[in-house]
Amino acid sequence: MIKKIVIIGGGAGGLELATDLGDKLGKRNQAEITLIDKNSYHIWKPLLHEVATGVLSEQADKIDYTTQGQQHAFQFIQGAFTDLNREEKQVIINNSNNESVSVPYDILVVAIGSTSNDFGTPGVKEHCIFLDDQNAAIRLRETLIAKFASFCSIIDENEAKDEDKIRIAIVGGGATGVELASELPHMVETFGTCGRNKMCSDLLDVSVIEATDRILPALPEKTALGITKTLQQRGIHVLTNTMITKAQSDGFYPKEGDIISADIMIWTAGVKAPDYLKDIARLESSRSNQLVVKPTLQTTRDDNIFVIGDCAYAMQDSGRASPATAQAAHQMAKICYENIINKLNNKPMKLFKYTDNGTIISLHDTAQGVVKIAGKGEMNVKGFFALMIHRLLYRMHQASLLGIVKTIRFVKASKEMYKNKFASIFTHQD
Repeated sequence: MIKKIVIIGGGAGGLELATDLGDKLGKRNQAEITLIDKNSYHIWKPLLHEVATGVLSEQADKIDYTTQGQQHAFQFIQGAFTDLNREEKQVIINNSNNESVSVPYDILVVAIGSTSNDFGTPGVKEHCIFLDDQNAAIRLRETLIAKFASFCSIIDENEAKDEDKIRIAIVGGGATGVELASELPHMVETFGTCGRNKMCSDLLDVSVIEATDRILPALPEKTALGITKTLQQRGIHVLTNTMITKAQSDGFYPKEGDIISADIMIWTAGVKAPDYLKDIARLESSRSNQLVVKPTLQTTRDDNIFVIGDCAYAMQDSGRASPATAQAAHQMAKICYENIINKLNNKPMKLFKYTDNGTIISLHDTAQGVVKIAGKGEMNVKGFFALMIHRLLYRMHQASLLGIVKTIRFVKASKEMYKNKFASIFTHQD
């Protein structure tokens, strides 16, 4: 009997796992591999801020799930995960026709990623834009462009005052918030060169708001301070020790101090697994809705269910869980792949141990961060060299899915498509 392996979620970990299992088992008819995702294509989540600001084209850089499945021997089903029946070994989804469908499995991998955590802050859901997936990134881009176009109309009619600016406030001083803020001035300048000559970055008022005493807590303090300085040099306000207690239509209200007025409010503070994962099918979950796994990445209550990526609560020897990053998801996918093969062959399981290889923050035309080398400590990197490493990480992700030769072709093709797409994003906006 051919085993059915179902993977829910086509993010960094899920799509890599489906591709590897398809190549290993699917092509040899040793198992049926099925990938399920609510979207029809994959965009690398660490670059969603570039989709939101028009730097990256979702059309040029997407990987189509159906095409990837045809080339790597797995089936793709578009649908949203809604429930799990462990007794019958069935996943329940709402498919693209909004129909409830049951998908049987022998081995299940949950890799559905994470969503923004508003920590129950009043008004955040109603007034803020999140950056959870490609659809959210596209909505944010459309909101930004609409605001830019509206502001242009005010300028054209000579109704703008010298102090008038487009106020954008971002809550969350992690990588997403910082990288998004760094791209916004460039986005306005590009908008100005595409027929909106009166638009420039001087018309922006961008704030990054962080509750703790500094941004980017995952980085060494010196590196984080260097990035703070770079943001400030570009006219971006960095507000630390600023706890937001509520959001309203006119801006964010901190625990202390005056309102932080904003025309566009973005929330990137904190992550959690989707709420529906909390105690789903009586599986053990954490306070942030993540499913608790053993070192083998199997859930604590069902060895037929693996969990990888942001939605996995994998405790490490340090006493802390592995972080919700693409780096961790990639490492989990590799161990999960080996453990599924071992499980099918009745061999011992491998244990997942997260390795922190460092963090690099992209700042549009430069980058800064830390690279950690086993046995040699960590190395601070900045400037063009750091930016190349950041870009290389993305290309390595593509290569793991497409292969090196196809990745080179993909890069060349996407550059041509990107040139046309990039200009069209900012022109003819009324």
